[in-house]
Amino acid sequence: MNEFQPRRDTLLWIGPTRYRFLPHPLFPQEDAVFVLEGGQALIYQLQEVESGSLHALKVSKPSYRGEQMAKVTAALTKYANLPGLSVSHRLCLTKATHPELIAAYPGLEYALLMPWIQGRTWAGLMLDQQASQNYTPLQAYHLAFMTAQVLASLEAHQLAHTDIAGSNVMLAASQKVELLDIEGLWMPGIKRPKWRNQGSPGYQHRQLGRKGQWQPEGDRFAGAILLTEMLIWCQPHIRMLVPQGSETLFQPDELQKEDTPKWKAVRQALWSSCAPAVDLLDQAWRSRKLKQCPPLSVWAKCLTLPQVYTPQAGI
Repeated sequence: MNEFQPRRDTLLWIGPTRYRFLPHPLFPQEDAVFVLEGGQALIYQLQEVESGSLHALKVSKPSYRGEQMAKVTAALTKYANLPGLSVSHRLCLTKATHPELIAAYPGLEYALLMPWIQGRTWAGLMLDQQASQNYTPLQAYHLAFMTAQVLASLEAHQLAHTDIAGSNVMLAASQKVELLDIEGLWMPGIKRPKWRNQGSPGYQHRQLGRKGQWQPEGDRFAGAILLTEMLIWCQPHIRMLVPQGSETLFQPDELQKEDTPKWKAVRQALWSSCAPAVDLLDQAWRSRKLKQCPPLSVWAKCLTLPQVYTPQAGI
């Protein structure tokens, strides 16, 4: 059972600021508060009482708490202004920094207070049939371009998200791409975490090894799959190849298998969307380890090339 169970009338004082919990939108008359549950944490929506601004309170489940959260939060301040890392503007609640709060609510130790990002995830768009039908080739190219820029920027600073997946990429209302769940970020000087990320189903390289995706090249394969999804999801025949209710283009057992009908259709669709990207996907698909996948800067450069023609022939 979750040891921290706020109600609508629960007020939190975090430093000099007072926060309240917002009601669940489906049950506005009940005591239920708005909360999203993931594998490692629960995320509550908070509102500053005085200013009305929205925040996220990420409360890790007991097995995932620890001093590593505070160390990562401190290290992230150096990178807080990089594109896609808005949620790195965060505060880690510890006994040392907020003793009275943690004494009152022990379950909030190592909880994270951060901005609430308005928008929808890429996985959410894929699951929304109407939004998928309205997703245009121009939107596809623009979104892939912005996402490639964010991922290339991370890699240029020797960073890796380590769990690039549709559920961790937010299409923010501000027309920016934001990354979620950055606690497992690989960065210089940070001790290897107890839980090393093996990636999300549908985005995992088949030969990760013991390090998993917690390495400087950790985003290369998943990034290649994600960018391919974004580029070709606007094509109806591609969406028809994906099982209903799936939030990924590929099922785990389909990854890195060649000469299947789906693989051929994906390459053909990518050729028609951005022909130079086909070679990059091929290189990632056939790689035996993450280092052999194309750097994300190459994807970013590929997507800045002017698309001055539409290929007529297949590949």
